[in-house]
Amino acid sequence: MQSSPVKYTGPCPASVTFSATVSVKGASTVRYRWVRGDGSSGPVTTVRAGAKIKLRDRQTFTRSTRGWQAVQVLSPVKLTTRRAAFSVSCEGPEEIHSPKPPSGGQHQAPKASARVTGDSYSGPCRAPGRTLTFSGTVQVSRVPAAVSYRWADSDGGVEARQDLWFSAKDSPRRTVGSSRTFLASASGSRWIEILDRDGRVLSTSNRAPYSVTCAATPAPATASVTGLKVTPATFQGPCTAPVDFTFTADVAASRPTVVTYVWLRGDGTRTPGRWEFKNAGDLTRTVSHTWRVTDPAKLAGGSASIRITSPGRSKAGPVEFTIKCQGLTATGDKVLSPTPQPYTGVCPATVKTSAAVTVTGGPATVEYYWKSPVTPVQRTSVSGTATLTREWSQTSDATGRSGLLVRFPDGPWIESEGADWSVTCEAAEPEAVTVSKPVVTTWSAGGGECTTKNPYQVSAASMVTAPKGMTFPFDLTYRWRWADGGSWQQETVRITGSSAQRLLHTWYTSRSQAGRIFVDVLSPTQVRSEATEYSVTCDGKPPVPNTGGSVVSVTDPRITPSSYTGACPVDLKATATITVSAPTAQPVEYAWVFDNGTSSPTEKIDFPAGGPLTKTAVWDSWRAIKSSGPVTGYLVILSPNPAASDTVSYSVNCT
Repeated sequence: MQSSPVKYTGPCPASVTFSATVSVKGASTVRYRWVRGDGSSGPVTTVRAGAKIKLRDRQTFTRSTRGWQAVQVLSPVKLTTRRAAFSVSCEGPEEIHSPKPPSGGQHQAPKASARVTGDSYSGPCRAPGRTLTFSGTVQVSRVPAAVSYRWADSDGGVEARQDLWFSAKDSPRRTVGSSRTFLASASGSRWIEILDRDGRVLSTSNRAPYSVTCAATPAPATASVTGLKVTPATFQGPCTAPVDFTFTADVAASRPTVVTYVWLRGDGTRTPGRWEFKNAGDLTRTVSHTWRVTDPAKLAGGSASIRITSPGRSKAGPVEFTIKCQGLTATGDKVLSPTPQPYTGVCPATVKTSAAVTVTGGPATVEYYWKSPVTPVQRTSVSGTATLTREWSQTSDATGRSGLLVRFPDGPWIESEGADWSVTCEAAEPEAVTVSKPVVTTWSAGGGECTTKNPYQVSAASMVTAPKGMTFPFDLTYRWRWADGGSWQQETVRITGSSAQRLLHTWYTSRSQAGRIFVDVLSPTQVRSEATEYSVTCDGKPPVPNTGGSVVSVTDPRITPSSYTGACPVDLKATATITVSAPTAQPVEYAWVFDNGTSSPTEKIDFPAGGPLTKTAVWDSWRAIKSSGPVTGYLVILSPNPAASDTVSYSVNCT
């Protein structure tokens, strides 16, 4: 940075030239301005970046003065060059020419006008702020001339006084500039004031408006990591092959950004990772790391943690895994009953099978299930050798091979050899219609516990047998009933001979429940089976005993209109009468179910103490918009106990 001349003595006005060399790498442009010792500054200027940028500025002085000038770089980095000092000493009268006055009048002040470049802005105003550039034109009526001016703002601020010298060879029009940096929203106007020697305002330019609207600066991006886990957490099994342990964690970002992280293993291994979140609607990601233990017999366990390296410093873990070298076998399959095998006799017959499970290397928890028929997966603790058994009621002819599948949790399944079983049913000759005690089974397609996402299917099956002396065929009507008073809709089965015929009732539940169910034959004779107790536990919560009344009947189901022909849509109404044994401790929940796959919302009705024990359930927020029918449906009770109405039909013919 230098000035030329550094010291000047002679007639004025005099010009001083300032020059500087700036080098910039890694950027395409450079923004800068000249700053001066009197506190004023020049306009912000943008030039193309390069290895050596030559910057020049010329100032004209009409009176003696001294000071300094420097270059202030605003971007791509902030820096200020060293100051270049100067001094001007004017000798003799200053040759300043004012514009020629009109005939008989005073000298005219030089004319001035102004305009704004980038007069509005809306967006972030983060430090070092948002800069607006103002450009103005100062014009004199003739040259040579000297003009003093300054920039003024509607907020009351003014910039330092500046001098312009128009030589006889100069244009009478000169462009001048100014800038202002904003860190907050503002609006106003800026103009040029022409000054006399004593600083008094002779004239002003037009006012140029400006506006800056600063948007809220977004918070810096942050990232966090949670939910660290390892699968398997415990390995149990033979340590003869490599075992993979997979660590997973959930990484979340506060806004789209690039997140970097590192996995830190207990053996000192560091594995870096990176994920770019591009969509503001998806700012979570599950990341994983797999640790392969090539020789499990030499390692009792390990651990790993995960650390966010940017943005922020979130950390999760460590979590540990353990290795327990053990052996597991399943042998000794047997059919314990009925005997001898194959079995031929009266049904239902209780089939019971067993198999031996052996664990070496210490006690362990094992998972197991049976094949043919398949049972849900269960868990048990085994130390040494343990015999596992299961039994079920076989109500019809069947054969199978019952095998046991067993494993350590998360390990491979090991299957026993299996044992063949066979049941051939020969019903005893009854003297009257008989119905057997129901056999209740539970089953889930996904195995495991009964939950809202994995409901259990519950089935009750009984065998009804008619004596040979009856006249065949005939219709047998019956209901499934519960000991607490609930009942299912009346059903009919065609009896064609004296062989046993199966009666089956199946329902699904994701709610814990317990009860006693039996079959009530209504015609051609009246007979009841024994009741069978059952219990289903869902979500790990055992059934809660019902301390209030229960639903004992659902009667008189109706759909109005039951048959309709005319313009659609048409409003339908379904009603049924619900009777309880006593005031209920909780509302009765019910819903209408139809054979076309539709159903009503679940509704509730209260039976409080002191109120009636019979009420009519009404569903009238129902509209048919197209022809349908005939459609058959019924009202089913969901709680506090199972029950259902008889079926009822309706049809709609839209014209």
